Amino acid sequence: MTDEKKFNPSHTIYKPNFKDSSKGCATSWEWNPKTSNFFMTIAKQSSAKSDSGKPTFAWKDSSEIFKLDMSDLAEISLVFSGQKEKLGQDDGNKGKGLFHQNKSGNSILKLYKLDEGFALELSTKKGEQRFWAGHRISLQESKVLSVIIDRCIWEMFSASR
Repeated sequence: MTDEKKFNPSHTIYKPNFKDSSKGCATSWEWNPKTSNFFMTIAKQSSAKSDSGKPTFAWKDSSEIFKLDMSDLAEISLVFSGQKEKLGQDDGNKGKGLFHQNKSGNSILKLYKLDEGFALELSTKKGEQRFWAGHRISLQESKVLSVIIDRCIWEMFSASR
């Protein structure tokens, strides 16, 4: 008998800020092969440290989840490959991003090219509550995400047939 996987495949990018914990965050890019859903979760850095003194992230208390469909993933892939400078319509700045409306509010995911790598930002509004977090993505990190995203686009396509 084989052990059933308890977790979905995911890739996490940690960007701690050792001087100011309010400026650090991490993202987890998660694929659910059973449902063909892809999620990006962004968590702010916690002021608490681990037992070994390393930064920790508030995955439960200060995070947001952004569901990405095939079109969203394709748009991200275009930015990472250099075919687009930013997500969404060009607004002369960081781009309008990917806008998602839901029953409790809305979210905007922005991804745009920097001189070295990329910047990612997620802002949400749920009623009167607002959330913002973001971090840089290196060229190496973008390559790993590109491979994952391209594979997931193929998996989504295959599952829809």
